[in-house]
Amino acid sequence: MKSPATISPVQLFFILLQTQIGVGLLSLPYTVHEEAGKDGWIAVLLAGLFVQGGIALMWLLSSRFPGLTLYDFAPLLVGRIIGTVLTMMYTLFFFAMVCHQLSMFLAISSNWAFPRTPHVVFAVLSIAVAVYLVKENLRVIARFHVLASFLLVSVLFVFLPLIPHFEIQYLLPVASNGVEAIMKGSGKMVNAFSGFELLLYLYPFTEGSKTAKWKAAAGANAVVTVIYAFLAFVASAVFTSKEMKLTPEPVLYVLKEVELIVVERIDLLFLTIWAVFVLTTIMSYLYVASTGLTHLLKAKEHRKSLYVLAVLVIPIAIANENREELMEIGGKLNNVSTIFLFFIPIVLLIVALIRKKREESV
Repeated sequence: MKSPATISPVQLFFILLQTQIGVGLLSLPYTVHEEAGKDGWIAVLLAGLFVQGGIALMWLLSSRFPGLTLYDFAPLLVGRIIGTVLTMMYTLFFFAMVCHQLSMFLAISSNWAFPRTPHVVFAVLSIAVAVYLVKENLRVIARFHVLASFLLVSVLFVFLPLIPHFEIQYLLPVASNGVEAIMKGSGKMVNAFSGFELLLYLYPFTEGSKTAKWKAAAGANAVVTVIYAFLAFVASAVFTSKEMKLTPEPVLYVLKEVELIVVERIDLLFLTIWAVFVLTTIMSYLYVASTGLTHLLKAKEHRKSLYVLAVLVIPIAIANENREELMEIGGKLNNVSTIFLFFIPIVLLIVALIRKKREESV
């Protein structure tokens, strides 16, 4: 496969940042509240801390093979057959993430803004835009992620009018639900933080020192953690526990109560911004999935693989329009994510350490 263009550590930061912030942005407070209750914001901070450990593992693993991606060094560590199986597994996982992100996007946008628009219309439009950008080199994709990241500022400013309406007593006493509930809440957050695993692929194409690459990845996750914790805090400070149990997209319900002088339905405006975040996540996963398929087929460039996956993802994404069933699928994907985000990298790192494998030694 042809090597993609290189990116800077700053661009790596924004790619990981935009990939982590996806469809779960709207429902995250509800998801974490199911286990941690009003202490959901604490569970989010704890989950972010766990993810920092996962990033450190991936960084240690990738730094031993600075010129190779996961698809390249996995066979060197565990053999060609198992390495190929791992490449297939990660490719399927990335493709599943694309399908789920698109399915949830279609379900939520249909419920909130476009109930009469067939899902296939938005599915085709979304994938068409993603393919148009993903078919280019990595640097072009990174530039779009950097541009889209400026919209993140609006996530914070849009909630400022709500500050006088916060009911801090809803959050007290802090951590009263117990450590076990908070830990369970953190466990349900794994899928919401997914995206940092792209470091296993992007590491060799990022310029700069290994320390700069670690700072970019860790910094992106830190920003995501703060944003997620802030949203969980806001939702818990506006809704009671009983109301949260009935509010699957609390972020939008909170914004629906906000009225500005020139904008009456600010929730619809935020929905547009959220759509851009979902698009960047779909782009990232579609890119690494297509490169994984390209690696398996031993092709020279990823465009043909991209077109194949793009055609497949649309019927899969529109096959299920039931919001509750999609959330159940998301829960199962959350359990599977733990294997790809933590377990496999740990095993590969242990093998590399035991066998003393480095790029220069293979």
